[in-house]
Amino acid sequence: MLATSTPPTATGAAGYKLAYQWLAQDAGKSAAAEAALCLYPEADNTRLLKLYDEQEVLRPALFRLFRKQMLSLPIAMVNSAATAETSADALKIEALRYAATNADIGMDVFRTHYLSLLSGKAQSDARIVEAAIWGGMLRSDPDATRAISVAISNTPVPKYRTTLLRLAALTGAAEYLPLLLHAAESDPATGYPLLVLYGQKSVMPELLKALEVAHTMEHAAAAFRQLTDQILPRIPRLTVVGEEEDDAEENARKSPTSKPPALGGQTPIQLEADERWLFGKPANTAHLVALIQKHAGRFGQDIMALLELSQKAPLNIPSEIWRARQQQLLADKMAAQPASKPVLSAKSHHA
Repeated sequence: MLATSTPPTATGAAGYKLAYQWLAQDAGKSAAAEAALCLYPEADNTRLLKLYDEQEVLRPALFRLFRKQMLSLPIAMVNSAATAETSADALKIEALRYAATNADIGMDVFRTHYLSLLSGKAQSDARIVEAAIWGGMLRSDPDATRAISVAISNTPVPKYRTTLLRLAALTGAAEYLPLLLHAAESDPATGYPLLVLYGQKSVMPELLKALEVAHTMEHAAAAFRQLTDQILPRIPRLTVVGEEEDDAEENARKSPTSKPPALGGQTPIQLEADERWLFGKPANTAHLVALIQKHAGRFGQDIMALLELSQKAPLNIPSEIWRARQQQLLADKMAAQPASKPVLSAKSHHA
């Protein structure tokens, strides 16, 4: 039975009341309340807006909820929350993330946070900068792309640095490849997915080299699969003489070979240099839409980001809503777009 957009009437009122109470509770309860309110938004947003006015501590969570519910807010309210000196950092982050999804909001609110980096001023919270740069990228601001490298160099905390490296990968710009390769070497689990997102021909020789190194070979093989849609043959690894292994361990005892099969009649290094590739095809609009229909989670969000960049505008399709609703919104938005879009390339987003 398909889920509806609102809970049953008999329990709805009590459920909403409890959810609003839980928003102010500990992390576990507030996250549960946020998820429930995202999946089952109340038809009347009066109570949410009243909470925003009355409970300052809830404003970051409420802005996050406004974004997930695709709630339309006054632009002046968004700009104030994102830029006012009196706004807490957590509120600025969520207001900027909301603003990035709203095509009616221009780039000035974002540029406020990253132009200072280009002039050598001290960086604010890396999460603020990341949210602002993403908003600028969606609006094709070349200064946003240029600010990425400065922000990365100013951010030593690994988890925040990774979010900035993700933006670098999304640009497909050649200048960021050394940083992405270093990330892949340092932390293969997070670095190789970034190389997939980068998606350019220039990563292929590095992937083949990584297949020869024990601590990177599996991650490189997974990345190769996502870029080319080819599964690498596996060869037996060295084992201890006399060691027994069962069938379940057999495949784990094999390593991916660094001699890949042909890709559509071509070797991987013959891919077009100015095109981004995913699963063996150029990352044009039709292919990205098809991939979004197959993939959810973090990878699905990355593909959606690539699609938004190709459209040069935010699509405002939250990943947290019901999957069927997400797919319908995507279909509707794509039906309203021109018949075709060019292949997404580094040239499209880097001045």
